[in-house]
Amino acid sequence: MSGYVKISRAIFGHGMFKEEPYTETQAWIWFICGASYRNDTVRVGHLIVDVKRGEYVASIRFLAKKFKWTTSRVKRFLDRLTRGKMVTTKATQGITSINLLNYDEYQFFIQPATHKQIQPRIKTDTNISKEVNKINIYTSQFELFWSNIPSKMRKGKGKAYKAFKKSKYELTIEELSERYRKHHELNGEFTKHPATWLNQECWLDDEVQETKGQPTLKDRMETLGYKHTGRFGDYEEFIKDNKKYKIHRFDKNATIELDS
Repeated sequence: MSGYVKISRAIFGHGMFKEEPYTETQAWIWFICGASYRNDTVRVGHLIVDVKRGEYVASIRFLAKKFKWTTSRVKRFLDRLTRGKMVTTKATQGITSINLLNYDEYQFFIQPATHKQIQPRIKTDTNISKEVNKINIYTSQFELFWSNIPSKMRKGKGKAYKAFKKSKYELTIEELSERYRKHHELNGEFTKHPATWLNQECWLDDEVQETKGQPTLKDRMETLGYKHTGRFGDYEEFIKDNKKYKIHRFDKNATIELDS
């Protein structure tokens, strides 16, 4: 089988597909879709990283979680890609830079006889032209964050990107994505849209509330028989025995107030 198809990055978060361990082919396509399309400078946690065109930056731990693999399997996979001259890798302070060799071959059509690279022809239809102009306006770091947003919350991408660029988070993209997923799990239908969540620096709320190794407020209350019904401002609301209660999210003593 030969030829090329255009694949949207959003396919990895499509709601129609069951989340299950990636095949190695899927993992390779993930690298192609996630690689930076231009030379760029991005922040990864506390690090400022220069990313070249065709380079993908992430931690092994994040890739293992994304692919639903063990970290050992991720390392073996990257080792095989390296031996096969498909990538080169470099690890710095827990961040692995994966350079996709021959990256441009996945972005252009190749003439079999001459191996000459030519750009695909684009129809002049106005709507198609507008769509093409929107391609590549987002950084690879934002695309990585966006791909991990639950599909039902993946709205207002342009506004989210503006908020993302202004955000002064001191986390890796994987950690930022994980904070948003936890926010969504906790709040359900009351989840804030990504742009709002970023503008309000809500990842700091989750950092205070969800200390590593400790259960969340929601978990603690549910073990006591309270059912979580939503979050309103700085208060979580619960119900038990047909009575409504509210508790301040950051109250370490968990003082329960009867909701009037």
